[in-house]
Amino acid sequence: MLHLLMLLAAALPLHLWPSVEPRTTVVETERRDGYTCQLIEYNAVGAERVQSYLLVPDGASAANPCPALVLLHDHGARFDIGKEKLVRPMASAPAHIRASARQWVADGFDGVFLADRLAAAGFVVIVPDALYWGSRSTDLCRQWSRMQFGETPSSSQDIRAVKQAVYEGQRAVYDSLARSGIVWAEQTLNEDAAAARLLAALPYVDPGRVGCFGWSMGAHRAWLLAAFCDAVKSGVALCWMTLKATQAQPPTASDYSMMIPLLRERYDFPDIARWLCPKPFLFLNGRTDRLFPAEASQEAFDRIHTIYEAAGCESRLRTEFFDGGHHCGLREQETILKFFLDF
Repeated sequence: MLHLLMLLAAALPLHLWPSVEPRTTVVETERRDGYTCQLIEYNAVGAERVQSYLLVPDGASAANPCPALVLLHDHGARFDIGKEKLVRPMASAPAHIRASARQWVADGFDGVFLADRLAAAGFVVIVPDALYWGSRSTDLCRQWSRMQFGETPSSSQDIRAVKQAVYEGQRAVYDSLARSGIVWAEQTLNEDAAAARLLAALPYVDPGRVGCFGWSMGAHRAWLLAAFCDAVKSGVALCWMTLKATQAQPPTASDYSMMIPLLRERYDFPDIARWLCPKPFLFLNGRTDRLFPAEASQEAFDRIHTIYEAAGCESRLRTEFFDGGHHCGLREQETILKFFLDF
């Protein structure tokens, strides 16, 4: 098994960019029930500062280091919020952002801010904003958020027009980065790795128990991060594993934020297990998920199992279906929490 893993590591199709000094700044701190929420800024891969929420359980210290998680937000064609899809926004956040976040978790998470739930359970949690979401969205996106969730009435036609313009703006982001030789999703992967490294280096974090989780696009980010970042030791991906044959052609605007041509041209999605293995990992998918049909997900799971089995670490992989669709409900949250508590 060791020889096989060495061969696979030598064949890495992606190499993370060099680490940078994060120069972390705490912008704001808010006490919550059993933990503290910090809004932080840091350098990740370039000059641009990245904002994240960092949740720290009470009692976390160098003498009592905690397990830690990188939580990665979804896409959802909702760009005004990023980290706020997983963390309850601070009281100082604009009212329209707080309203947008409440609506999002009501629909997608059964009303639960998952990062807050995990912090209350004893995990240090970091949740970064990806480029084009949350604090890194555009003025037009913020305008849409105020129109949709603010107090000033706007016509539904105007709201739809602005939302469509924001949605199509993804193509411009991809093309702008490509002109500089940068792949958007690869930059996001490197930023997620920077968050994981920052987390693992905190004195009150157990670096041997750093995991990652994501739902939907966040799941895509999670299995990429766990595959290529040594700081991440385990992970859970909810509702994003399928086969290339199921993907829309030509790509939709939303596909550009997740497309790494080097990987998509040479490999199918379940091939990620070549580099994910032997890390403990859990893949979950809804039986009635319309975005990721169960038949394709099952075939992808079977291929992942084959790779883990060949490496002699089949016991470290779990793939499961749950009753329901593209959702991260209370039942799925219990499964996720138990997986990380047992790790």
